[in-house]
Amino acid sequence: MSKILVADLSKQSISRDKATDEHYGRGLAVHLLKEHTPLECSRLSPDNAFIVVPGLFTGSLVSCATRAVVAARGDGGGRLAISNITGDFPQKLASLDLAAVVVKGKAETGNAVLYIDEDEAKLLHLPELRDLTCGEIVEHLRSRFGDDAAIIGSGPIADMGLPLSNLFTSYPEGTPRYTCPRNSFGDVPGSKGLKAIVVKTSKYFAAPCADKEALKQANRELTQHLINDPICGGALPGLGSITILHLLKNKEAIPSVVEKTTTAKHSQVEGRVNYTCAPLCAIGCLNRHSSSSNQVFAAPEVAEVRAAMEHCFAANFSEVDLDRLAAQLSARGFELGLNTTEFINTVALYLQVKEEQVSEENLTSLMEEIAAGSLLGRLLGSTTTGLGKLYPTDERIQARITRPANRNEDEQQLKLDSLYPDFKNLDDLDLLYRQVFLVENLGICIFTAFALLNKKDTMDLLAELYSHKTGQPANAADLLHYAGSCLAAEEALQRESALAGVKRSIPEFVKVLYTYFSA
Repeated sequence: MSKILVADLSKQSISRDKATDEHYGRGLAVHLLKEHTPLECSRLSPDNAFIVVPGLFTGSLVSCATRAVVAARGDGGGRLAISNITGDFPQKLASLDLAAVVVKGKAETGNAVLYIDEDEAKLLHLPELRDLTCGEIVEHLRSRFGDDAAIIGSGPIADMGLPLSNLFTSYPEGTPRYTCPRNSFGDVPGSKGLKAIVVKTSKYFAAPCADKEALKQANRELTQHLINDPICGGALPGLGSITILHLLKNKEAIPSVVEKTTTAKHSQVEGRVNYTCAPLCAIGCLNRHSSSSNQVFAAPEVAEVRAAMEHCFAANFSEVDLDRLAAQLSARGFELGLNTTEFINTVALYLQVKEEQVSEENLTSLMEEIAAGSLLGRLLGSTTTGLGKLYPTDERIQARITRPANRNEDEQQLKLDSLYPDFKNLDDLDLLYRQVFLVENLGICIFTAFALLNKKDTMDLLAELYSHKTGQPANAADLLHYAGSCLAAEEALQRESALAGVKRSIPEFVKVLYTYFSA
């Protein structure tokens, strides 16, 4: 029976609870959030919980099942903070037969590390981690615990409790060593004095499985679906996540893959280069080129920063300078553990308010203001939302505040197949969300959506994999019904303490799916 590990930083205690088959994936994360947090709980309260749940397929031999959900109570009004992470951490956590990790309380002296291996779990106090960058934390912890240590954590920006802060996640041994996915989640562990969670094991695919051989056979078919898809098997592995930015504008804009030349950046890298964020990814979007510039995007986040730079400052910089600055700012943002894409949006709004022109100098200096924790830096670290609160009646400024991806969900015109008789009366938006939640519950990368969603044969295949994994008979409609119950549970949890009208917590990626599945 899988276990749920509960660490209380205030009491310096660790316990293990039995997991049940009733909940898994994102559904389990929200169930644990309700169980371990009080109804009225703010985002940065010690009463909040930081929860990590690997997907049901994560740690098994299923292609692209590399993800874990992270969850906590969000800002006021009963909101939930839910995101997901990749890297080597989710698979290794699942391989220790842990269905979830729950971290509660607060380490008053900070710099707490939760260490987990095959034999024990313990809380450590490592004051030497104070003020280290994310990369330095990864190197320090791997030098102490070994290169097979998988790590998630937060950098110096998170210690200030700034909304702009991100989690970092380590990659398997190679280059790059880690990334900071765009989740703005770092302030939650930062407020708890939790610097990192370390999982030490060499195993990636040791999660319990009822029928491993049948799972492997069915996964071969899943892999073929992925690699035969023009996006999952062509544009994404060939060009990286810049593909997503094309599709965001036009669902037919699948960029063609052109022959690429080796860049100086790659030739200077010694040792193994990571082209996937975790083993058994059938797509691979790391260290890929933009076809237009031959620019290497070391991680999907760098492509997003480049797109934000172009959107905000295209008139101020050349294409070459946009490439260079996106890479430069992303690298520094990774070190600090901040959401560089939102940093660009925030700086653009700040300069608009001040009626100043952007320059390379003020971009770099403003990021260093955040690093220094100055008054200006903390203002910028509050994101566009924080700046917007200073000008609540200025419509120009309010229009530039970053909003949830699904804020205009009621305006979307989608065209999906009902797939199964159970859902013939379900509207297309809810059916799309159920399929997104299904994929998240299983721990499968959302980039697979182009190959898997809105297709009966792939939904049936996921149900077959579920049966091989759990030993429980199930069909695709069952998985979609469970996904629907997860949506309902999240809405109910928010309604218990929320103001009316709180939106569902839907991944930012849904913006692409709105376009891709548009009528």
